[in-house]
Amino acid sequence: MTITNVYLEDMEQDDGTEKHQAVVAFKETKREWALNKTNAQMLVAMWGGETDGWLGHRVTLHAEPDKSGKSDSGLCIRVVGSPELASAITMQVKLPRRKPITRKLEPTAKTKAPASDEFAEIDAAGSPTSDPAPIAVVCQSCGEALMLAPDVTNDDIAAMGCLCGGALVRK
Repeated sequence: MTITNVYLEDMEQDDGTEKHQAVVAFKETKREWALNKTNAQMLVAMWGGETDGWLGHRVTLHAEPDKSGKSDSGLCIRVVGSPELASAITMQVKLPRRKPITRKLEPTAKTKAPASDEFAEIDAAGSPTSDPAPIAVVCQSCGEALMLAPDVTNDDIAAMGCLCGGALVRK
């Protein structure tokens, strides 16, 4: 996804209060992404603290289990890395009153953008509601399953790798 804009918006919190939160807009979709502290720190590690410096950069995102328990789906969006990275970046995510977490940002495969400006919706059973179907892959080491864009090649999958360091293979 190519970042086209980053702006602050007042968002209502679970307790009814409002707080400023960064929102990221992308070239490839009309959907926008509200940044949490973890993902913001990962983008800062790749492109620095000035959000204007993020514009035009590409970021690779994926879904992973939400350990906070706040999401309805049980998943959250995390930064995997970017096709622009020359090498992996190991960084520490530091959150208030928590132990720092080590994350690794990886150079990701250089794939084409989706054909439309919206991504296929996934229904409750995990099946795509529009064609073409995404590609399912699984990590050989940790067993994590991911859904990738339908135009991803076998070479792209081999180049990606999992956050745990394991190899990804088609399901």
